[in-house]
Amino acid sequence: MRPLKLMMQAFGPYADTEIIDFTKLENRTMFVISGKTGSGKTTIFDGISFAIYGRASGDDRVGADLRSQFAEDDLITEVSLEFSLKGNTYYIWRSPQQEKKKSRGDGFTIVNAKAELYIIESTGERKLLAANVRETDEKIKEIIQLDANQFRQILMIPQGEFRKLLISDSKEKEAILQKLFHTEVFKQIEEKLREYASSLKREVEFGVAERNRHLKNIVYKDNELLDEALSEEPLNDTYILLLLGDLIAQLEAEFEIVKKNMEKQKIKRDDAKLNVDSAEDLIMQISILDQLVEQKNTLLKKEQEIDLKKNEIDLAHKANKLQHQEDLCQRLKCDLDQFNSRLIQEKDQLVQLEAELEKADEQLTLEENQSSRREQLITELTMLKNVREHVLSYASRKSQVKKVEEDLKQCQTQISKDKSILEKKADEIKEQETRLKELEKLQIQTFEFDKKVRNLEEGLQSLRKLTSIIENKTSLEEKIKIKKSEVDHAKKVVDDARESLKVLEKQWMTGHAGHLAASLVNGQPCPVCGSSDHPNPAVETNIQFNENDINSAKENVESALSYHSNLERDWMKMNVEEESLTNQLNETFENTLNMIPDFTLQKKDVFLHDYELEVAKTEETLNEARLKIKQIPSIEKNITDLKIVIEEGRAKVEQLQEKERSLSILYSEQVLEFENVSRSIPEELREIDQYEKKVISIETEIQKIDHSLKMAREYFSQISEKVAVSKGTIKNHEDNIKSVTEALNKERKIFLEKLEEENFSSFKHYNQAKRNVDEINQLEVFIRNYFEELRSVTDRLSDYNLRLQEKEKPDLERLQMELEECERLFHSLGEQHSHLNVQKEKNKEIQLAVTTINQQIKDLENEYELVGHLSDITRGQNTYKLSFERFVLASFLDGILDAANVRLIKMTNGRYRLLRKKDRSKGNIQSGLELLVYDQYTGQERHVKTLSGGESFKSALALALGLSDIVQEYAGGVSLETMFIDEGFGTLDPESLDQAIEALMDIQSSGRLVGIISHVPELKERIDARLEVMADHNGSKTEFQFIG
Repeated sequence: MRPLKLMMQAFGPYADTEIIDFTKLENRTMFVISGKTGSGKTTIFDGISFAIYGRASGDDRVGADLRSQFAEDDLITEVSLEFSLKGNTYYIWRSPQQEKKKSRGDGFTIVNAKAELYIIESTGERKLLAANVRETDEKIKEIIQLDANQFRQILMIPQGEFRKLLISDSKEKEAILQKLFHTEVFKQIEEKLREYASSLKREVEFGVAERNRHLKNIVYKDNELLDEALSEEPLNDTYILLLLGDLIAQLEAEFEIVKKNMEKQKIKRDDAKLNVDSAEDLIMQISILDQLVEQKNTLLKKEQEIDLKKNEIDLAHKANKLQHQEDLCQRLKCDLDQFNSRLIQEKDQLVQLEAELEKADEQLTLEENQSSRREQLITELTMLKNVREHVLSYASRKSQVKKVEEDLKQCQTQISKDKSILEKKADEIKEQETRLKELEKLQIQTFEFDKKVRNLEEGLQSLRKLTSIIENKTSLEEKIKIKKSEVDHAKKVVDDARESLKVLEKQWMTGHAGHLAASLVNGQPCPVCGSSDHPNPAVETNIQFNENDINSAKENVESALSYHSNLERDWMKMNVEEESLTNQLNETFENTLNMIPDFTLQKKDVFLHDYELEVAKTEETLNEARLKIKQIPSIEKNITDLKIVIEEGRAKVEQLQEKERSLSILYSEQVLEFENVSRSIPEELREIDQYEKKVISIETEIQKIDHSLKMAREYFSQISEKVAVSKGTIKNHEDNIKSVTEALNKERKIFLEKLEEENFSSFKHYNQAKRNVDEINQLEVFIRNYFEELRSVTDRLSDYNLRLQEKEKPDLERLQMELEECERLFHSLGEQHSHLNVQKEKNKEIQLAVTTINQQIKDLENEYELVGHLSDITRGQNTYKLSFERFVLASFLDGILDAANVRLIKMTNGRYRLLRKKDRSKGNIQSGLELLVYDQYTGQERHVKTLSGGESFKSALALALGLSDIVQEYAGGVSLETMFIDEGFGTLDPESLDQAIEALMDIQSSGRLVGIISHVPELKERIDARLEVMADHNGSKTEFQFIG
């Protein structure tokens, strides 16, 4: 990252907009920032850091505190930075959360933090990458690939923080080096190996579970060996597989025996089934013969019904011959009815039309009588048109009078309104002056509020400290009580262990004595006392002891003693700590009483709560007072502005009053002229809209009279025509009725003659005999089917009599019982056959599955042995407690230290050299990235934290420069094109200063930009580019100055 242009507005000591253009350095790669203490040198670094990360370069300065106290209230605090990185140019802008003066009214409002990030394209156009704080933070971290803390440790070294990278522990260095050298892939390798090893382990466990599941599913019956083997945990799969093989062989032998028995039983079942089928067939034929005899008798009983059906068909054929004549008569009768109906309707319509004609004649006469009224309206319309010009003149003059009247009223209203405003402004000045006096009094009171807050906070801090000590003491006393019970219990365990040891030793001695007594012989000396007489020998016991039992009991005693000793030591430490807390409690209680005389321990919670509320309340009052005091300049400005407004308002009122006098004269003149015109026009016609409305009304009435006359004539003509048409239609209907009546009488006579010819006694007889074609066909089909069925039944009856001659009915029930027994035996053998086959095949599947799973488990275990070992090594479970990634990072760190030592050796005249700590840390903590320094004077190593201030600065500087060299060499994702150093050179003696400057000069060839804040004169003299920071009572300004 290389800065190009920094803009700070209302930021720190920079009151207005300050722009620092780093491109003015041109080819210079080093510059010093100088200025008086407090002028704003470090603020430049704060501005760069805040623009990138939203945080200042030091932890003691936060965004809200960076607001300039020199700035105007309406000027927003904001920072922007244009910088280049890896060939791209970016622009970032930020504004912290701050108070802003309200645009309306008094007071301030809170403005939230904002941020935007752009990339500047080759055309100079800015392309938005992020539009808010969260997006900008994420995107800038992605671009720079360092967080704020890493940036401060590597690229920007603020005051008091140059030693952080040097003395940071392994974990902190690991986070930095990961970003710089992109070693995530090695971490991923660790994770992949761990996941793969876990996966292999899970697969083995799953395989064992699957194998056990299969073995538990073995199908068997009455096998004690398998019962016992499958009830053991864990299962012995090898032994169970042997038993399974024997079981499968046994099932196959039983399967073959059952199969042969099934084949024999199948032959018997088939013979029995054949006998049953033959018997059922014969019984069925006998049943059919009986049915045929009964069916023929039923048919013979229907002969009389068939004769009646034949006669019905003959009559239907005769009736069908007369159907055409009947249909002709029916059509004529229908036509006659229709003509009669139409004649009646037409006569009714004629009556209605004649009534309408009479009304139309009356309406026409009425409309023709309106001609006199029409002449009267035309005369009145002519008169109205003659006075049109006078009406228009009246409207114009009335409008002029109204306009002048409105202007006059508006002027008078404005005068009244402006006078009212002036009075309100005067009242407002009085209110503002009163408010100003109140705020000036409040400004004096804020000092008392501030003092009260400090006193309350001291009391609150003392109360909180006292509460914390009491809580810690109470907790510790409870722990002491628990620990004391543990000590007492441990003492009892020691006593019990000692008693057990005594019992064992006594029993061992007794047993040993009994064993010696058993070997005594009368007359021979005792090996213990040497006596030849043995009057009361010890009795030998059956209890067996050896020295290991005694030794084990002694170890139990020692272990219990050690545990008791440790607990007792911890208990004593707790008592000492409790005594210390008691002293702290007494001391803090005395301090609290000095600040709060009426304080008591019993009411400490009440006092703490009251003080917290009081502090919050007083701080709120103080903050409100400070916010109100900020209004004083604006109130003073408001008073001045109001006075100016009042003077301008008075001048405006005087101008309006002069205008009012002129308008009054003009209004009187125009009113006189308007009254003269009004007298020449009737009152009801003076308004143009009334005049026009009257004209339109007369014209509309004339048009209405004309239109009504026309409509009446047209309607009378239409009704007259309809009456004539209706009379002609009635004449036609009467002629048609006469003609149709004559034709109907003629055809009826012909029908009656034909009815007699066909021998029908009456029309009713004829009508009953009528059948349609479908009904006749059904009757003929019925008769034909009857004779066909009779013939078929007679033929089949003769055939069955011949076929069943001399045959008896078989015993079907006995034959079926024999078949059912054969079926039962065959089905029973089939179930045995199926059951044995399922058992055999199921067990074969289990045998194959278990064999396959065993091979898979063996392969997985071989693979896990290798992968699991590699996973453990890469995760740091090795002699050096180094993970794979940290091992790689240690290698990079060694390279960095080599590069750093080149400069450090030169800056310390060969005395110091940085080393990486390779010894294991205590416990399971991973290490390997902490630093030591080798002192040539003592010939020993020591931690870098032991270096003095100047030595630490030189070491940190050498480390930072070495880090830059290695990162640039490895062309990773992080670009280290810039370094900023804030102070630190003042801790160096003249010789060390020269050496440090030479080291910085050496890196100019790499093109890196180095910015240094320092008061050291020698540094200013050696570096030809200087950014001078100048401060006065209005804030600070900057300027680049170049030597030569």
